[in-house]
Amino acid sequence: MADKFRVWITFENDHQILDTDWSQVEVIMASLQRLIHGPAAKMHIISEIRVIDMSDSIVFLMKDGVQVFPGTSHIPSAQDSLHPRTRAEQ
Repeated sequence: MADKFRVWITFENDHQILDTDWSQVEVIMASLQRLIHGPAAKMHIISEIRVIDMSDSIVFLMKDGVQVFPGTSHIPSAQDSLHPRTRAEQ
């Protein structure tokens, strides 16, 4: 059986709806694309996008336009070069 997921969204007024119900990853990715880059995103009315799997675990979480889970990788900046990392941090 293929993994299936749900997409829940919460609006800035705390109203919560099920956007996409038990769908495969291709459908979920299309929903995320629409929710993150579509009209609702441009109007800033979505406060949270949550994707859960069949075991009710969160596999993706975005709050106020910022991806919370899974964490994004750190991109080095010019500021990082001012503070060299220790051997343990490398």
